[in-house]
Amino acid sequence: MAHTGRGECLVTLMLAVSLALQCTAVEITQEQHENLPDYGDPKVAARLKCSACRGSAVEFHDTLRELRERRKAARIKDYEYTEALDVVCESRVDEYGLQLRNNLPTQKFSKDKSIARAHGNWAGRYIKNLCGEMYSDHEEEILRHSEEELPAFVDSMCRSVMRVCDEESISDKTLGDEEVRAKGKEL
Repeated sequence: MAHTGRGECLVTLMLAVSLALQCTAVEITQEQHENLPDYGDPKVAARLKCSACRGSAVEFHDTLRELRERRKAARIKDYEYTEALDVVCESRVDEYGLQLRNNLPTQKFSKDKSIARAHGNWAGRYIKNLCGEMYSDHEEEILRHSEEELPAFVDSMCRSVMRVCDEESISDKTLGDEEVRAKGKEL
């Protein structure tokens, strides 16, 4: 057969993306595993939830901004919003891991490719689950606030809607990358 089917192209593309992601993330060592944040500790759990929420909110905001840019002045249909948002928790937050500092995991979820991040164990599931909760429970609020500037959107979603960040944690630069993203820098 001379032509390549769409399914074969999709599988090839998925393998290429998977290999690229593996190059930017590190599997954790035994020492790192032993130093993972204890999400059973209420203070640590609160910081992890806030950081995961902030990362998820950034991805929802960027996804909707990209959709509006693609559609320009055309009215966006409900199914287009759904199609765009459906992939956020499955693929976009998949790039996140716990940022490493001094080669040990912190309580910050990041996808900054210039900084080592720990992937695997519970960290990936943690941010995906929080992202899924945000989407399934608060889709209308995501859409309602989506045209706000990025920092205001993150504040609305994580402090006012989800209530997983407080005044202090929403402004804690060690828990989020949204200020860098708002300045137009790609992570």
